[in-house]
Amino acid sequence: MGRKLILDVDTGIDDAAAIILALSHPDVEVLGVTCVSGNVHVDKVIENTLRVLKVCDRLNVPVFRGADSPIIPHNREPAFFHGNDGLGETDWDEEIDTSVVQSEHAVNALIRLVNMFPGEITLVPVGPLTNIALALKIDPEFGKKVKNVYIMGGNYKGIGNVTMNGEFNFHSDPEAAFISLHGLSNINIIPWETCMDAEIPWASYDKWMSADTQKSKFVERITNYWVVKRDFRNTRAGIRLCDLKAMVACIDETAILEKKKVYATIELCGAVTRGQMAVDWRAHSTETPNVTVVTKLCTEAVALLFADALS
Repeated sequence: MGRKLILDVDTGIDDAAAIILALSHPDVEVLGVTCVSGNVHVDKVIENTLRVLKVCDRLNVPVFRGADSPIIPHNREPAFFHGNDGLGETDWDEEIDTSVVQSEHAVNALIRLVNMFPGEITLVPVGPLTNIALALKIDPEFGKKVKNVYIMGGNYKGIGNVTMNGEFNFHSDPEAAFISLHGLSNINIIPWETCMDAEIPWASYDKWMSADTQKSKFVERITNYWVVKRDFRNTRAGIRLCDLKAMVACIDETAILEKKKVYATIELCGAVTRGQMAVDWRAHSTETPNVTVVTKLCTEAVALLFADALS
């Protein structure tokens, strides 16, 4: 098998696309999927994740239940950007058997697997970073044992999507984001602004849907919530699927057109800026760079890789 991945998800629509790509790529071995509360509560995340695994005929991939709330609980209203169920408020014909979920907690599984394969595992967290931060607190050496990390989250221009300055994943658990950015190694961040600038044209989306496979029909059903119900086809130049872009950056580094290694941290105290990723762009900075921020992605590479996955 190829590179070893662990996916940490809060499965909504774009998480589903990222999971499908990872499971469909011949160069990837998914060791497990750890679930965290984010787009929806972790119990619904588990159900959504298993639904994606089922359509990919990969229910053999271990799924682990993780944190159900941030490190410091707060009264964040659910965004429901992915619908009340996280998968576009789709009416499914069959129930999902959640008895296949592993009894081991996601945080314990992360530590166990990374210690089993030190220096070999790439983490791809595409939800709030609570599970990752807890693993770092339990095992301080955890971050040094991972090979690479590709995070969808944060912002480098101060543009928010749930608050004026806050991106959803980091704002959902700012303490976890802080711990993760300062405890992990080889961090690559695909931030909100990069995803905004890399919308996938509707022509590419239509090509995906024309594949006429179980996976393409599944993606069409869940994205219908954005494309039709929220009228994105008429209000946006294309579809974003942020988590898919993080997975593409992980799988095919040639899709990364621009990136920069910088120092970044998380604002924890500001009444307005809490959860914002603060990046030090100063040429004369004395801070040691701790993350690589991806500032430009190739949309054609995203479109082609996902087309292959759906076919």
